[in-house]
Amino acid sequence: MLQPGDLLPHFEVTDLYGSRVDYSSIWQRKNLVLVMLSDTDPSSRSYADQLMARGRDSKENDTEWVVTCDRIVGMPNPGAAVADRWGELMHVAHAPAVAHLPVPDELVEWVEYVQHRCPECEGEAR
Repeated sequence: MLQPGDLLPHFEVTDLYGSRVDYSSIWQRKNLVLVMLSDTDPSSRSYADQLMARGRDSKENDTEWVVTCDRIVGMPNPGAAVADRWGELMHVAHAPAVAHLPVPDELVEWVEYVQHRCPECEGEAR
């Protein structure tokens, strides 16, 4: 299972709204919030709608929000991840069910952290 600090593998998925998403079109361009949901959990669609609304409301043009039921190697399902534009995972949340995934505001906080962190300062600390 992938952990914070790992690199997100390249993937292609179909999002919950039927669009194909190729990570190579996002990589090195935008940060990413990636949420994997169960296609058998009835609360998946409601959670996805809340998440996408919160993502749109945040007006963060440098972040892509992807919600899918497809499997991605190494990623929890259900689960949520926040990665920087270079694919480094900053946050990975595992959950036994969709109801236990982070609330959208928590994912927005992780996005804000990624936007404001100083990679040069972190490099000096290593």
